[in-house]
Amino acid sequence: MAIFTRLVLALFGMAFAILFAVGVLFWLALYVAFASLRWLVTGQKPQMLMMWQQIQAMRKGMQSGQGASWSSWSRTNDGQWHEAHGHVSNGDHKADVIEDAVVREIHDKRSLP
Repeated sequence: MAIFTRLVLALFGMAFAILFAVGVLFWLALYVAFASLRWLVTGQKPQMLMMWQQIQAMRKGMQSGQGASWSSWSRTNDGQWHEAHGHVSNGDHKADVIEDAVVREIHDKRSLP
């Protein structure tokens, strides 16, 4: 009887694991479809794609011996990550513009009762 119980519990465990894997794959496919449609409609790249591009660029920097660190990367207006000390704009090869902070003025409208 104990062997039968172990077999039933093992089958239930395998069934649960398979259902969980199918569920995760379903939600992943749904996310990919949604992100692709949003990319086509708005032009905004999916976060996973941007993260993958950043990891690949950092890996390439590490392989070339630059020793890239988090502090040497900056994000531009188009959402892309670029290395601050190595990024040169395509139009102007003479001047490097490094933007390390964006200052925004906040107007706090407080009214006294």
